[in-house]
Amino acid sequence: YNYCHRWCERCPFTDRCAVFRENRRFETEHPDATPFQHVRASFQQTIELLKAWCTREGIDFAQIEKEAKSDEAVADQRLSDEAILADPLSKLAKAYSVGTWELMKAIDRVPHSSEWDVRVQDAFETIRWYSAFIGAKVDRALHGARESPDDRSDEDPIQNDWNGSAKVARMAIEESRKGWLIVLVAGQAPPDSPLMGLVDLLAQMEGSLSELFPHAMLFVRPGFDEPKIAAGALSTLE
Repeated sequence: YNYCHRWCERCPFTDRCAVFRENRRFETEHPDATPFQHVRASFQQTIELLKAWCTREGIDFAQIEKEAKSDEAVADQRLSDEAILADPLSKLAKAYSVGTWELMKAIDRVPHSSEWDVRVQDAFETIRWYSAFIGAKVDRALHGARESPDDRSDEDPIQNDWNGSAKVARMAIEESRKGWLIVLVAGQAPPDSPLMGLVDLLAQMEGSLSELFPHAMLFVRPGFDEPKIAAGALSTLE
């Protein structure tokens, strides 16, 4: 689920997704909870699972937690976060997200927009959904790529988190590009339309991702990219 598009309403795997089941359970038990409370509960559950795993494996969770909260670890994390924010690719993703969000707010104020062609409405919905998602996955991919070789010496050269994150980012970029094409054609936008600037940002991100993560599209997303499993078969260890 780290490599899905988090669009449960359009997902064929919800009946096999632990995240989907947990989200629905939480919503049922806490109907008035805010998104922030939901995220906090999810993090807490993750911590409890990690503690249980460490106990089973004979690992001192308290020591790991202490090291993670040390001044050195916090400083290293801050430097890493600042480096990601300063990365040209991250800046492109942020510019696209902000530009798209501002446009969507303007469209929401347009009278009778709900009466537009269904394909156009669907295209805008797709663009809106992925506007922030792309940036989140781009930053996650960049974080993984910045890890030192020693930290990732046991990582598979293809089946690793940064390739998986880069792949779903590129897939979301492609879906967004298709959405913009529908919007531009339906609106008979001229070649010099300001909207082309947002499409150009998508193209720049696509180029940067393909250069920085040349093997990303070879990453196999469990289930999603395995035809037999997508058809309903069970996953295998292989």
